[in-house]
Amino acid sequence: MVAKEQHAARAPGSVISSILVAASLIAVIAFPLTLVTLHQASPDPLGSRTSILVIALTALLHCTSFLAYRLPRIAFAIGSALMLTLAFIQVQGVGSSAMLPSSIAYLVLVWALANGDDKLTSRGALAVGIAGAGVITFAEIARGTAGDPLLWLVQAGTLVVGVVAAWALGSLAKQRRISAEQLRHEQTRIALARERSRIGRDLHDVVSHSLTVMIAQAEAARVLTKRDEADAALERVAETGRSAMQGLRGMLRVLDRAEFEPLDPTPGIAGLPGLIEGAGSSEHTIRFRTVGRERPVSPDASVAAFRLVQEAITNAIRHNAPPIEITVEVHWTERSVEVTVADNGGQGHHEPSEGTGTGLIGMRERVEGANGELEIFRGEGWRIRAVLPAERVS
Repeated sequence: MVAKEQHAARAPGSVISSILVAASLIAVIAFPLTLVTLHQASPDPLGSRTSILVIALTALLHCTSFLAYRLPRIAFAIGSALMLTLAFIQVQGVGSSAMLPSSIAYLVLVWALANGDDKLTSRGALAVGIAGAGVITFAEIARGTAGDPLLWLVQAGTLVVGVVAAWALGSLAKQRRISAEQLRHEQTRIALARERSRIGRDLHDVVSHSLTVMIAQAEAARVLTKRDEADAALERVAETGRSAMQGLRGMLRVLDRAEFEPLDPTPGIAGLPGLIEGAGSSEHTIRFRTVGRERPVSPDASVAAFRLVQEAITNAIRHNAPPIEITVEVHWTERSVEVTVADNGGQGHHEPSEGTGTGLIGMRERVEGANGELEIFRGEGWRIRAVLPAERVS
């Protein structure tokens, strides 16, 4: 509980920097000007008790402005007391010592409270600052040093404008900070939503593809007459099931794995031959060919290509009656890799499909996320073509 309160009392890093910079600049500029003003105004330069007291109070006011980054309320209370004391100390040739240049340091205290999260404290700082301007003016009038009444109004107005400006700048800085925090929270929320969507797509791709291939291989095994061939087909069904379970468990392990533990490589273009070999059967012929020299591609593009082929094969097997012929082609150029998956439509569609399912949506999102282009054609069968950027080899 104590640790929590201490953390809440501290200002954010950007606020701390602003307070320290402002306090430093004011101290470096205003305090020497205060000494010069006192030196020029006093017949006994800096030697009188009044001058020494004013110098001590203004120096303490500058120190208090530095304290505002850590304890803004306490610093404001001390600063207000110092300003009240200075208001009733008259300096010959100057008037109220609260009008010395070092009094600008008080505006840092007003700014610090206006920048805080407590609205009541912020408004209280504004009210105290405005009241202080009135007290300083009243002290001038009571001593008979303010001169013309019009000058009273000008002086009071100047003091009030300074306090209000400092408070307004602090409030504006607070609003910007809150907006930045809200933006970060929104970006985090969007990133989490995208990650959930990505995990959902990966689960869909792995499980859907594997189950579809298992069903196709089981149906092919039923029509085989030779026992050896049937046994081999059923073994492939079991192997596909084991592979699906291994892939699913791998994804779930990723979600629970510590950040410092190495992750297994995500399947990419290099895994296409194994994917195609595992999906084929006596009822589903899949041909694979590569054209051109292979080039480096980004991890996003490589994963997008693998998932595209996986989803396209899954759809072809699921929605077409066997026998089915599927062609997968990877065409490499200097600046891109073109991945095409086409099927002949088999003996007809098991069920109508307009290409708006989760798999095709995820396919399009992956390709576009890798700065690629996706084209989907439908005739007797499906033809899916993606162009993904490749790195130029020097």
